[in-house]
Amino acid sequence: MLRETRGTFTIEASFVMPLILLSTLSLLFLALFVFQSSSAQQSAGIAADRAAFTWDNSTKNTITGAYNIGEDDGLYWRLHSDSISDLFAFLIPNAASQVTLPTASSSGDRSPEGKLRRIGAAISKEWNGTMQYRNSGIFREVSVYLNKPFHSPKYAEKLLLHEVQSTAQAQVVDPVESIRIIDLTRTFISEVKGRLSPRAAVETFTEPTSVPEPRAVINSHASAVKYLQILVNGKAETVRVNAATERQVDALDANQVAHQAFYTFNENQLRQVQMPKDADLLQEGTQIKGVVWHFFKQSSRDTVTLSASFRQELQRKGIVIVIHE
Repeated sequence: MLRETRGTFTIEASFVMPLILLSTLSLLFLALFVFQSSSAQQSAGIAADRAAFTWDNSTKNTITGAYNIGEDDGLYWRLHSDSISDLFAFLIPNAASQVTLPTASSSGDRSPEGKLRRIGAAISKEWNGTMQYRNSGIFREVSVYLNKPFHSPKYAEKLLLHEVQSTAQAQVVDPVESIRIIDLTRTFISEVKGRLSPRAAVETFTEPTSVPEPRAVINSHASAVKYLQILVNGKAETVRVNAATERQVDALDANQVAHQAFYTFNENQLRQVQMPKDADLLQEGTQIKGVVWHFFKQSSRDTVTLSASFRQELQRKGIVIVIHE
């Protein structure tokens, strides 16, 4: 009887089959865990990317990014809808903008939390977690954390985690604003470069050394020039228009604006002699930045008389007119 072989297959099967069954079930649960982890990673990644992509406009479609012309968050949304207070977190404790998942979308809410809810509402309700936005100035980041319980067999609890979780981040980019800032900086530097020296900038803020007396008596060209130099805190300068022509400036101020005093004058002489010189200086734009002609009333007259055509011609040349009566 001890050497009898009948029934050995049944005994062996009773040991092997449970092992095969347990191994098969373990592989199924492992595959399910991997699938859930991949699903969490995909959901978190898509949510972070969509939030970052539509961050600059709350009316964008959360999936396609499409929006109607004229629908936006306004010109100054970065001041009130971009968690700008995060920049001062090193001085004042400030928590990042955050919403808890699952959540429902709140239409019309353009705050950072409202933007997060719009994207979070599209995430399946089976996932728990949080969505967070932080603005650190140069880097603006959306973070998504998802998790949900995972029930595994008792014998595999020590091998598999008790929950499935995943984290994803996406950087918010604003290409339109970046192009605008770069273009503004490039244009501004090229316009300002070489036009204003540090010394000239300091002289711009120089207070006049004196002020005109309350009742200045102007009865000649010399007295008009003296009054004008005190008025604009300028001094007489000789400026070369070209190799053969010079221009005597009555009062050149700190901003390189030439002020000319006229007490007795003839329109034809001003039109043919003085105006071409100042027009050339203005067009050159290096020695003189502006020209102002001051006309003073003669003591024997009640007003300063200038023809309308002469006024228009001066304005077309860029010369400013000031009447002192």
